[in-house]
Amino acid sequence: MSVLPPLSDKLTDGQTEIIGVKMLQMLCENGIGGMNNVPGFALTATITTSSTKAMAGAPTKFLVEYDVNYSVINTVTGEVYATAVQKISGAGSSEEQASNEAIRLIASNNDIAKMLRTASNRIISWFNDNLSTFKAQVSKAEANNDYALALALLQSVPQQASSAFSYAESRRADIETKLMRQIANSELVAMKQAIIDSNNKPSTEVYAHFSLIPPSSPYYKEATAALTKYEKDVETKRASENAQLQANLEADRKQQMELAKMETSRIMAKYTAQASEQAIRLHLSQNSAGGGFWKNLGARIIGAIDGTNWQYRVKDKPYTEDL
Repeated sequence: MSVLPPLSDKLTDGQTEIIGVKMLQMLCENGIGGMNNVPGFALTATITTSSTKAMAGAPTKFLVEYDVNYSVINTVTGEVYATAVQKISGAGSSEEQASNEAIRLIASNNDIAKMLRTASNRIISWFNDNLSTFKAQVSKAEANNDYALALALLQSVPQQASSAFSYAESRRADIETKLMRQIANSELVAMKQAIIDSNNKPSTEVYAHFSLIPPSSPYYKEATAALTKYEKDVETKRASENAQLQANLEADRKQQMELAKMETSRIMAKYTAQASEQAIRLHLSQNSAGGGFWKNLGARIIGAIDGTNWQYRVKDKPYTEDL
């Protein structure tokens, strides 16, 4: 699921970001993938102030009480799959400090766990009951050359929806290749900049960008030449600084390649998240004719992807594992 933190004039940007991180932690603690690149489903929250009090005594203390309303929504249909309410409160020498203390208490509980189980089952049922619709969504994105959105859709299928998951796995490699061909030029530019920024030192980012330029791309030859020169420059610099380190270059390169795999996932997630955000805005705008809560929902979804790229793991399990 993607995450939509609450929007409130009474919250600072920092507080909103903290709540978003805590919501992602809720997902992961309940065995659900928490990463903002899922265009179809989102965990949302609204926060309302139930009371703000200045307590008697010196120095003055403030007490803030909030109601946090969570919902899991199908952003395509506008359906609400499950809800839960959490009451939190905090005290401090100022209203902001009291608010910070309250937000610190946000965490998964039995009601939230039940909500997420219910929503997860409904999401799995949606994929099982709407396989043809899902395939049509992927095909439409592919026909529009929106490979990032197509990949985001494929990545959103839980393993428990076996038919949809099998279809998604059968299409993933092809869509990833098409997306990499589409972004190859941008990744070549980014790779060259990463080489400059590396100052002739080993860089995970260089290898990550290079790995996103497929051999079938017209930019691959130029990228390979740039990488070869970069590695020679790295070797030369290291040799000049310490001849003994030269023998470790190949081992370091392998290590950088392994780290680059994680960096590659982060970069790909940015593309899919951007596509997901556009899709969610479109879906929700079509379901927001009545205004109200839905009116600004699209504008708020996954707004912090570039700033944080939230990604968490449950123990040693990948974030993609569902219930």
